[in-house]
Amino acid sequence: MKILHSSLISIAFVMLVSVVNAQAPEEGELDEALIEALEVEQEVIEDALLIDESDQPAESDPEAEPTQVIEAGAANPETALTEIINERPETTTGEAGAELGSRVFRIQAHPIYTPDQAESVYQPLINYLNAATEFQFELQIARDFHRYWLDIRRGLQPDLVLEDAHIIAMRMIRDGYVPLVRADSPGSFSLLTSGMNMDAELADFVGRPVSSMPAPSLGYLILASWYDNPMQQPVIQSNASSWLDAVEIVFSMEAEAAIVPHNLVARYVNMEIVQTSDSFPHSTIAASPQVPAIVQRAIIDALTVLHEDNEFFPALHELDIDAFVPATAEEYQGMERWLDEVFTFR
Repeated sequence: MKILHSSLISIAFVMLVSVVNAQAPEEGELDEALIEALEVEQEVIEDALLIDESDQPAESDPEAEPTQVIEAGAANPETALTEIINERPETTTGEAGAELGSRVFRIQAHPIYTPDQAESVYQPLINYLNAATEFQFELQIARDFHRYWLDIRRGLQPDLVLEDAHIIAMRMIRDGYVPLVRADSPGSFSLLTSGMNMDAELADFVGRPVSSMPAPSLGYLILASWYDNPMQQPVIQSNASSWLDAVEIVFSMEAEAAIVPHNLVARYVNMEIVQTSDSFPHSTIAASPQVPAIVQRAIIDALTVLHEDNEFFPALHELDIDAFVPATAEEYQGMERWLDEVFTFR
């Protein structure tokens, strides 16, 4: 190997002289040429040193031992490689399930009821999920639309939400939520007025009080969309604490009409329907990206058979729906545009 070193150094010296002669014909270019030649010489010398350090038997030598690239004492190469890749102990399916089983997933429902009413309406659904799945769920109640909307604008992401289609669509686009299930029947909103206003039209309520829940409730946004002239608007009283409260305000003669969802329209047959919106997905449950797929699947499987379980009949009855069905992302395309008048999130 020493002979090889001497030979390589000699070659390097010859290359140095050759490069200098070839690249520095003029004195002014000598320094630059010398630097480049020295770099070439350094590479040759380093190659020689590497050859010396790797003075090991050839691979074809039957007595040579293979280079060890796994940890010493490993039972076999596959086991050692697994230990290197997985720095922490492998988690089995059972252990993962136990870990998820101890986690509590919070479901936030849109505040279309007062807090006390919301608990009585939504808690049966939570009870069913806790009984029908191996996971734990807890109800999260927003105090009112104002605080609920502030949390949305701040980007807070509950584990699961039960909301109207326009909020679901916004969460899908902005936060990556996945719609899991929805009510089997579509929803809509109608403008109702008392029987004394038979044959009334939208224009008849310009400048007159109309009751609604606050923005960005879908009912409020639909009502506002029916009056595209800013100089010809109803006086929207958005102080109702629930959609039922909006109707009661009409009965108390504090307003002449109310915007309400389809399920209430069917109850008040003594009221006149002035206008009805297009239909859209109703009462949707969606999951944030932080909810594991196994939990999402368990929710879908449990809720799509809820209507078959008589023991938990109140879970659907309180929501005023007949059944849940699987939801698809395509059903919510474009619904986020309802928020364009009150919020820009894209």
